[in-house]
Amino acid sequence: MGTSGYFAYRYRGKYYRRYLSCDAYPSGYGQHFADAIPRDPSILEEWIADRIRILENAKISNEEVVHPDLSEDGSFSDLNDDALGYELREDLEWTLAGNEVEYTYVIDLDNRAFTINGTTHLKLDNMPPSDPGLRRYRKLPSQYLNTTVNFWPSPAFNIEERQKLYESVNPIVTPAVEWGAHTWDRLSISQRLSVDLTHHLISKTSGEMASAHIPSIREKTGRFCWDILCAATSSVPLFYDNPNLQSRWNGSLSSGHGNFPSYGMCYKTGDKAFKDVERGYRGDYCWVRGCLVTFCVRLSEHAYVVHEIEQMVQKMRHDEHPECLGIILSSQQEIIAVAVDDGLEPTRQVRHTPVLDIRPNPDKPGQASDGLLLLVHLLSPPLSVSPLPWRSRPSQSSLMWSRPRLPLEILQHIIRYTNTTDYLSLCRASRSIRSACLANPRFGDYTILYKLPKHELTYAARYVDKDKPLVLTIYWHHTPFHGASWKARVSPWEGVQDSSDKANVDETKAD
Repeated sequence: MGTSGYFAYRYRGKYYRRYLSCDAYPSGYGQHFADAIPRDPSILEEWIADRIRILENAKISNEEVVHPDLSEDGSFSDLNDDALGYELREDLEWTLAGNEVEYTYVIDLDNRAFTINGTTHLKLDNMPPSDPGLRRYRKLPSQYLNTTVNFWPSPAFNIEERQKLYESVNPIVTPAVEWGAHTWDRLSISQRLSVDLTHHLISKTSGEMASAHIPSIREKTGRFCWDILCAATSSVPLFYDNPNLQSRWNGSLSSGHGNFPSYGMCYKTGDKAFKDVERGYRGDYCWVRGCLVTFCVRLSEHAYVVHEIEQMVQKMRHDEHPECLGIILSSQQEIIAVAVDDGLEPTRQVRHTPVLDIRPNPDKPGQASDGLLLLVHLLSPPLSVSPLPWRSRPSQSSLMWSRPRLPLEILQHIIRYTNTTDYLSLCRASRSIRSACLANPRFGDYTILYKLPKHELTYAARYVDKDKPLVLTIYWHHTPFHGASWKARVSPWEGVQDSSDKANVDETKAD
């Protein structure tokens, strides 16, 4: 009986709240509040209108208001006790419950929902029956769930002014298929690994970001987006149990361990309406493989789309880039690509994609959405992908010098027996050696050969100076107080190979 909680109505974005000193279990107060909602549609509308009338005339307090306890026979307490009034709250952080209270219940008149602990939203016009009730509210059938709730705050900028500035750059909306990204069947092993890593990371970490309208979750936007960005950047060595090696490769391009490019990007994204286009290091933008990158909370509303694009074009102009390519990545796993040509001339041309989803494509299991294919393409090593289709290609003579002086087979043999420390140095030796290094992705001292079918993030791999392949399973590991990073489990090859796998292994050994 001692379990505490809160009950509230939500109306016009404000919460009319009361404290529950005891019996706040779903089977206690939770079920009583749910049972108070009429199941008859005609009565429900009258009931909602009556709730609104009560709230508009209710006694409002800045202090906590305690709701009457349930009577001894368990009968329902009167929700309409006008003499008690309500505590008025505008924040929604408290709805998530926590250490002080275990359960919160909100009858949301704005979204027509009954919300439990800020995350489970039931339809007011299709509430579940009292039996079995709310005891297992997390496992209620989908027909009772309200998936259209909207808690996002209104934009903190003038929408009309931002729209006019966006239109002033005369942008061309260019479909994703026109940006030159490879289809799934043409991806390299490094690019496919990036797709796998991104899918795995989204499955493990994106659930919380769905509630980024809550300030304490919104403040994690930058760190979440940074980890997604790193996962989607192909041919970057992954490290485990040795964060010191990360700084030797690139101190600002590695997931986990706090290796973030900018305090502003990773800890302040979403804090302010406008980004600082004049700041460089530690600002709201960073450069990754020739792309200007920024993060944002969401792109699902047109107002935020034009707002972010105009700011990125402004940043490109401020930094005086005649040609520039940009990526806008949101906490809701959306991207927009932006390209500026003749940026310093009156003939400047701005192109951008529609908002693209980078989440796994349910219609193509194991493959990538158009958004993720484009993101991986834009973040691939420049020498491994073609320039944007509408831009001129480098002349053949300008690339002649990059041909390797040693046969490719010799370079591959050297790299195969190179430990991680030397591998990082070799990647900087020349473009030809770097290209050979990046042909197969690395995880620590393991070279990934190919993916094992029907296994998530499981690959045939070879350890430095070892001929026999191993099975390498990669996963995202989070520990309290130490953050998150990529880890791996290694197991023997025996018992997992079939004839096709063996052919692949033999093929990779013949170098």
